Amino acid sequence: MADTHKIMIVDDDPHICEIVQVYCEREGFLSAYSHSGTDAMKLLVSFEPDLIVLDVLLANENGIDWCRNARSRTNAPIVFLSSREEDEVKISALSDGGDDYVTKPFSPGVLMAKIKAHLRRVSKGRREQLLELPGLTLDFYAQTVNMGSGPTFLSKKEFNLLSYMAQNVNRVVSADTLFQLIWGMESLEDTRTVAVHISNLRKKIEADTANPERIITIRGSGYMLVAGSALHARP
Repeated sequence: MADTHKIMIVDDDPHICEIVQVYCEREGFLSAYSHSGTDAMKLLVSFEPDLIVLDVLLANENGIDWCRNARSRTNAPIVFLSSREEDEVKISALSDGGDDYVTKPFSPGVLMAKIKAHLRRVSKGRREQLLELPGLTLDFYAQTVNMGSGPTFLSKKEFNLLSYMAQNVNRVVSADTLFQLIWGMESLEDTRTVAVHISNLRKKIEADTANPERIITIRGSGYMLVAGSALHARP
C-alpha cells in the first residue's frame, strides 16, 4: 500500500464528497474528505495527500484563500471544483496555487482522468527530484527529508541549507558560504542567522540535538553533513 496515491477532497457538499470518494476507491486510491476549511487544514497535515480536490466556494469560506494558505504546507496538485465559470475566478484559482479547474456539474470520469494525469506528472517529477544518501533522502518536490521513519517537512531556508550540504556531503561548508548562497549578499541578516537555522534543522533531523551526529560543527571552519561510513566519525 506504500505506493497507493492519497486523494483529499474538500467540499461542503457531502454528496459531492461521496461521489468523488467512490470513484477514487474504484481507481485504487486512498481518500479522505472534509467539509470545512479549518478541518481540511488539520486533515492536510495528518493525511499528507498526493492530490487535493477543492471546492472554490466552501461554507462561509473561500477555497482560493484556503489553497493559498495550504501552499505553505504542501506541493500536492490542487484540482478545483466549482459552479463558477467566470474567467476571473478561474484565473484567480490557478494563479493562487491551483493546478486545474473543473466546473460543476462535472463528469466523474473526466475528473478521474485529470487526477491521474496530475499524479503521473508528479510521480515522474518526484523520481527526478530525489537525492538519496545513506540513511537520508531529500525530496526536492515535497521539500522534505526522510530518514526512514517518514517525511519531515522543512522550511524553505532549512531545506536549502540541508540540500546544499547534502550536495557537499562529508565536506566542510563555511557559514559565510551558506549565508551568501541562501540569503544573498544584500541580505539585512548576518551570518549568525545560519547558526539559528542550523539549530532549527537539527531539532528536526537529530536524535539528540545536544550531541548532533548528522550536522556537526567544525570549530572555526563551518558545518558538515555526515553520511555513510563517516556517520559516527568526528573530525
